[in-house]
Amino acid sequence: MPKGRELVGLPVVCLDAGEELGRVHDLVWDVATYGLSGVVLAPGGLWKGPRFLEAQKIKNSGPHALTVENSACLEDRVPEESLRWREFKGRRVLDSGGRELGLLEDVEVEWPSGRIVALELSQGLVNDLLEGRRTIEAAPCSITWGPDVVILNAGGGG
Repeated sequence: MPKGRELVGLPVVCLDAGEELGRVHDLVWDVATYGLSGVVLAPGGLWKGPRFLEAQKIKNSGPHALTVENSACLEDRVPEESLRWREFKGRRVLDSGGRELGLLEDVEVEWPSGRIVALELSQGLVNDLLEGRRTIEAAPCSITWGPDVVILNAGGGG
């Protein structure tokens, strides 16, 4: 399962023309389901602003590129009711008891559903180097993505 940081920077390639349409600049999550709703391509070329590609229109996700059928699948607007990867990376993560678990560094994404299956947490550079980053499975928890902190609610709720 790819991690968020592995998707950012990948080229998006159009299968019918063999053309690179852009590179993934950011990931977009649906605020209701917290599944991957799509990716934002970096502005460039003839387009002045970012372009959006719905996750459902991604044909395949490989280690070196995302592929799509054709360039018509790109949209000029990012959905307004969405959460961007760059907005929540680095947020503090707490459990529902108020204990700090670390800083959110990455997420593991189930493909092709786009569901977040695990959170990767940092507990500081030294601890990361000595012990590695901590991975918490998302399945037994519900996750509250607040504007300041991410809260893991064990066993359901919010």
